[in-house]
Amino acid sequence: MSVQPLPVRMRDRDGRVAGLFDVDTPATPTVVMSFGLGVDSSYILARWLTDPTSRDFELADLVVLTAMVGNEFAQTARDAETAILPLLAAHSVRYIQVGRSRRNVTADGEGVVIFDDSRNPTTLHIGGDYTLGNELLTAATVPQIGGARRCSIKSKANVLSPVIDRITAGQPYRHVLGFEAGEISRSRKDTLYNTQARTGWYPMQDWGVGRAEAIAYLKEVTGVEFARSACTFCPFALATEKGRDATMDRYRREPGAAVEALVIEATSRAVNERQGLIGERRLSDLIAAAGMPEILAAAEDQLDAMDHVLLEVRRIVAAKAGQPGKAGMIWRSVTRLEVGARAEMAAALAAMPGREVTAASGTTRMVLRSREDTPAGQFPQLEHFYVVAPAVVETKSRPGFDDAWQAAINPPAALF
Repeated sequence: MSVQPLPVRMRDRDGRVAGLFDVDTPATPTVVMSFGLGVDSSYILARWLTDPTSRDFELADLVVLTAMVGNEFAQTARDAETAILPLLAAHSVRYIQVGRSRRNVTADGEGVVIFDDSRNPTTLHIGGDYTLGNELLTAATVPQIGGARRCSIKSKANVLSPVIDRITAGQPYRHVLGFEAGEISRSRKDTLYNTQARTGWYPMQDWGVGRAEAIAYLKEVTGVEFARSACTFCPFALATEKGRDATMDRYRREPGAAVEALVIEATSRAVNERQGLIGERRLSDLIAAAGMPEILAAAEDQLDAMDHVLLEVRRIVAAKAGQPGKAGMIWRSVTRLEVGARAEMAAALAAMPGREVTAASGTTRMVLRSREDTPAGQFPQLEHFYVVAPAVVETKSRPGFDDAWQAAINPPAALF
């Protein structure tokens, strides 16, 4: 079946409109695989490419895609380049690498950058373009564990969707995801995204294969001992004792990854003391407890070398809808005031109005209002302070914030 042209606004790294990609595509694929570069999706590919009896389709019907989030451990790139890319090239499997060129991607592909589209891939564009780390730093935040995995949705799903729409041209396809046998809840959630064209497919669950078996298989077939793919600052990897231990081991091997995570956490906590990479706990404390002071020192050196910015931060904590005694929606405004060296901005902070407060993390703020100024159970609760942070943080306010702020400091409180 021939591919029908669709409106698409994706671009390659040189900025050229990429409507047809670089690979001849005589037919739409019936199997589309999201290759996350880690153990599970690598296992599926290795099995399919080395054991034809494990699949019910021809490789000509398969397209493999990766959304490059950036901020991956270097080992992830080495493993995939060493073990998986040669297999894809040997079997002439089409492999498309894409990413974001900006914070938000549109449904028609605006904001998607195409790094490579090849049947002979040799290099992973692991660094991406506009990375998740870029987004976190400019917003002074960290990924959240609760609720939907918004970081994955924005950096992966939203990037892949317009590409998949383009290559499948509205025809039915199976969308392969590497959910291992123990991740039934994830596959059940994924089925909610099925459409008339798209059907989620989870081969590892069909095979009853878990991660340990997948790691052993990959080692036997490729000679590479794969590690789980995760961002260097992934809160899910830090959520359990086993995950924290594994992450500390990776930091020992790749201290630069730990420094990257510490800078993101420090930037986030400057604006919100409650917002660490491990809930309200600090990654820096975990790294200190693991006996890696040299990594903490390297992170401080990097922070010292960065320009810093004096910020004005305001926050409104409204009552939860239908539960007036509980905290609900939080509105935030961050405004850049001055930029300079870290020491210069510390001096500028000292000259600002308010009371000086140094938090447990060591961050100093000049506080005009704090949530504790409002009696417990009463809303809105307000925060207003000045703080110094790395100059990557952008001015940003929720639409309508100034009106809401004025209403909060000059009730009627009924608006909340």
